[in-house]
Amino acid sequence: MKVARASAVALIASALLIAPGIAEPAVQSGALPHGATYAIAPDAASPTAAIDLWFRAPDDGYAAPVPGLARVAATAAAAAKLASGRSLAESVAQEGGRLTIEVFPDIVGIGVVVPAGAARRMLASLSAAYFAPSIDETAVHAAQSDTMVLAVQQQYEPDLLAHDLLFARLFASGPAHEPPVPLSAVDVSHVTLDEVTAFAQRAFRAGNAFVSLAGAVDPTILSAVTEGSGTSPADAPIYSAPSRTAPQPLAQQGTLPAIGVAWMGPPISDERAATALDFVADYLFRPGSGTFAHVLERSGTHVALSGQFITLHDPGVLQVTVDGSDDARLQTEIVDAVNAMRQPLSAAAFVAAREAFLYHLGSDTQTASAEADNLGWYAAEGAPAYAPGGSGYAGVARSLDPSYVASVVRRYLNDPAIVRITPSAPPKGSSS
Repeated sequence: MKVARASAVALIASALLIAPGIAEPAVQSGALPHGATYAIAPDAASPTAAIDLWFRAPDDGYAAPVPGLARVAATAAAAAKLASGRSLAESVAQEGGRLTIEVFPDIVGIGVVVPAGAARRMLASLSAAYFAPSIDETAVHAAQSDTMVLAVQQQYEPDLLAHDLLFARLFASGPAHEPPVPLSAVDVSHVTLDEVTAFAQRAFRAGNAFVSLAGAVDPTILSAVTEGSGTSPADAPIYSAPSRTAPQPLAQQGTLPAIGVAWMGPPISDERAATALDFVADYLFRPGSGTFAHVLERSGTHVALSGQFITLHDPGVLQVTVDGSDDARLQTEIVDAVNAMRQPLSAAAFVAAREAFLYHLGSDTQTASAEADNLGWYAAEGAPAYAPGGSGYAGVARSLDPSYVASVVRRYLNDPAIVRITPSAPPKGSSS
């Protein structure tokens, strides 16, 4: 599945409840006159509209690495004043909506969820803010402040820290080797207006955009996109070089305890193998129903467990994090649970697990926001028709069988990266 919100969320304009949409809405796609490709999944019953822009772009820039550049640039574009006199962030807030900005090593996503009546206006504002950015020092300063807060915040979210450390072990170079939000807030202060402007003009051009819409939307609102020039195609997917050697376990001090374990997996182009690892993550680690999650519950281990296959262009990553414990036995138990999947499940157990997996898939993709998010993510990663929630993904999932899943585990899930975060000792004289 798509990666969890690691090192990602900022700019929440306001809370907004999102009503469930219809499962597997019909998706229409095409190209916009001013550039960008689009995918739209209308749902007339939805009271909200979800509109996303996704761009292929390296999180640290195109030339000499600039930590946090994509994060600052994406946030600055949302903070810059538009022709209306308001910024995108202010416009979304005025409509009672929600704005999220997500930066991953290889792609940048901006999402808006608003009441149905505001969809056309928000699409116009969103495309103006990014396809024709007008960023000044004030917007950059606001973006730096926002990103500095995230840099500090992630020190108190050990699952996010474990995620970044795992990727640094799995990838030897390229954007995936460094966190999208720098671990040091000082790095963010060094980003300049010129760097932000140059990045925004290259990364956020319309030709490099994937527009995804879901919920209370219809194809007629696409005419609201009047900015941009389609003279250049989308960039190729951004590459990060995997490590050529087995990663050594890493022990690091942090604010709170955590454990992370991760394996390299198949590329998004191998849809059946990627879906098999989605299934493995769901079967073992889904909170409340995963078999390993049940083991932890029965043992009285009170931790936050998360496991997912992060579907990327090439390669994907199966990642498991435990937030709330640095017990080394847990990391061994996680590896043992995965290794046990090298042997096929019984036919009856597999059928039950696959049906549960398909049910979870439906429940996780009911909202307009989730639908737009998946459509945009998978398009940017290079496989738009494979987005979860659609019939294509469900068909691949139903094609899985016990022997095939076990063979994928044996092929890919070897030599994991392991990170163990232990709490730093309190300063002498501290009351803690």
